[in-house]
Amino acid sequence: MVLGSKGVGKSHYIAVLINQLKNSFATEFGTTLSPATDRTTVKYRDTYYKRLFEEGRKLSSTPSYEDDRASRDPMIYYLRFLKDETPRVYTLAFFDTAGEDLDSTDKMLSLNINSFISRASGIVYLVDPLQIPYINSRIRMENKPPNGPDVNDKLSYIAGIIRSSNKLKPKEHIDIPLAVVLTKVDVLMKAPENEEEDKVLFGPESSLNIGREHGRFDRVNFDEISAEVQEYLRRTVSPAFVQTVSQFNSHEYFAVSALGNNPTGSILTRGITPFRVEDPFIWLLNTCNSKREESK
Repeated sequence: MVLGSKGVGKSHYIAVLINQLKNSFATEFGTTLSPATDRTTVKYRDTYYKRLFEEGRKLSSTPSYEDDRASRDPMIYYLRFLKDETPRVYTLAFFDTAGEDLDSTDKMLSLNINSFISRASGIVYLVDPLQIPYINSRIRMENKPPNGPDVNDKLSYIAGIIRSSNKLKPKEHIDIPLAVVLTKVDVLMKAPENEEEDKVLFGPESSLNIGREHGRFDRVNFDEISAEVQEYLRRTVSPAFVQTVSQFNSHEYFAVSALGNNPTGSILTRGITPFRVEDPFIWLLNTCNSKREESK
């Protein structure tokens, strides 16, 4: 389940991830991704693919469930691994939630979002660096958005919903794997224009510039990136945010860019060049598979 504040890039992330799973990921890992229903095919084509990949325009904001009940219909796919001696098949359900539907615990309960979150096999929690006040005040770029809501508050609401729904004790860890994903990282990988901007950028020595090993789960690479992004968010958001993340038994930090560049208005003048979009999915898939094997 992909969650995050309004404007963090949830729809773009889902749209690009599905396209990557159909193409480069399939070639790399020997898989096929097939829609489970015609409804999924039509929704992905009409809501995501045509506008983003054919028309070269940013996607519209996801409407709140209060305004459009159909907006919460998941897109369901079958992911088949064909190279294994025993072919594996996973059912993937992509939920694209409106950021404003996560504004409070009461709102999540009133819209029944708690039932989806508490039963999720994995959560991808997106964090827009440009909405973080510490980063926003220092980064130099065009089309800079305003500061966003506190990312720790929303994750705390989500953790609270899961604890309540699953009747967890205060000191029990949450057993749903959590991928914390810093989005739009392309804007954080440029040459700094001054000392203040240098404080919020990833330099050429960053672990993000080291590619993962092709065709396998590269734990060393993911752990190095996770440690770096965790410390980055501890410094730019708060230690409290990292503490909230630690409530989840399995968690990892990532940095991605779905589009690969900053659009001009609503137009993708430089096309789409995804950066490490598959990483959180690879980690979640491996983590869920490990849990499945342990339970046998």
